[in-house]
Amino acid sequence: MNVMTAAGIRFATAEDLPAVCAVVNHYIETTAANFRTEPQQPHEWLEQWERGHRTHPWLVAEVDGEVAGISYAFPWKARAAYAWTVECAVYLAPGQHGRGLGRALYERLFALLSEQGFHSVIAGVALPNPASEGLHRSLGFRQVGTFRENGYKMGSWRDVSYWQRPLAAHSGAPAPTAPAPTAPVPAAQEAVGAE
Repeated sequence: MNVMTAAGIRFATAEDLPAVCAVVNHYIETTAANFRTEPQQPHEWLEQWERGHRTHPWLVAEVDGEVAGISYAFPWKARAAYAWTVECAVYLAPGQHGRGLGRALYERLFALLSEQGFHSVIAGVALPNPASEGLHRSLGFRQVGTFRENGYKMGSWRDVSYWQRPLAAHSGAPAPTAPAPTAPVPAAQEAVGAE
């Protein structure tokens, strides 16, 4: 199945965040792919989204009217010289793997980041995770390092590999990055159950 005919990719809105929270909580509660150990609450996602979506794209994939995945970027480090490097994440709802949805989310995210003028993107992958490693490799990432026993989750010490992919080429000093393109966003704190 061609995922692009079955799914729509669009900018995330505040109304999507409860569903995003449920998708990511699946990984928090059942895997070592995310190093949080306690489920997140929708208001935490709202705070994170409000801090980041104007400078870094947040995308959701929608299948049959439901959020089926999310991909987003965020600053790699806070110091000014890192301003052109971002970290990325992608999460798919259970049952959505193997359809090209993660690839489609990432490809759109990377195109937007390139248009904004970001120079490179970093991804952290908790090991073992052959599917994630394969996805990143197939999208032009190179593994640049591994932190050994970097986190303890689900009864084991976990390694984390870091992957990097070039985005926009720069010769000389780069211009400041452009704001993230976004759809109009309503003020929707109530929509995500924030207190």
